[in-house]
Amino acid sequence: MPRISRFKRRESDRSGFKYFEISLIKDGPWKVSGEEFDVPPPSRIPLGGEGDVATGDLRAASGFDLGVVAADSAAGYDNPTVYITAAGGITPVFTHPWMRVTGSNAAVTVTAIPQLVRGREGQLLTLQNVDSAILLTHGSANALNLLGSRGTLQTVSGMIVNLIFTTANQAWNEISKSRI
Repeated sequence: MPRISRFKRRESDRSGFKYFEISLIKDGPWKVSGEEFDVPPPSRIPLGGEGDVATGDLRAASGFDLGVVAADSAAGYDNPTVYITAAGGITPVFTHPWMRVTGSNAAVTVTAIPQLVRGREGQLLTLQNVDSAILLTHGSANALNLLGSRGTLQTVSGMIVNLIFTTANQAWNEISKSRI
């Protein structure tokens, strides 16, 4: 009776890896090693990853309703840039999840009182600066409460500032800021 060598080399059809004296398993049309065998077989049910469409409510926590966007209107998908002037200040717009803002072709120090138009209790506002710098000043008259009560906040291109409005101090309170 012939002996089978322990060092007999076999090659996997799927990965091309070489195995020594390992029984290969039939997995569909392939012969594969035990480590490659799909147990259980891969599911054909989508797991909700990128590109999958959910069947649930499409409204985000911010109140942005995706159903309002016209499917045939390219303008419906645009998030316009709001140009900030010194005397005009910032009037929050909540038609998109965040506001793209920039100084009017140059760095702007906002002098309007209040600098940010007051909102409603618990309202969230995200400002994304996309070009020229904007300088905002901390203070109750300005309706702006910065973290650490620092004197000013200068947003530069790529900076994102998250604010929440509270009626306790009648101001937009800084939650966080980051730069992308």
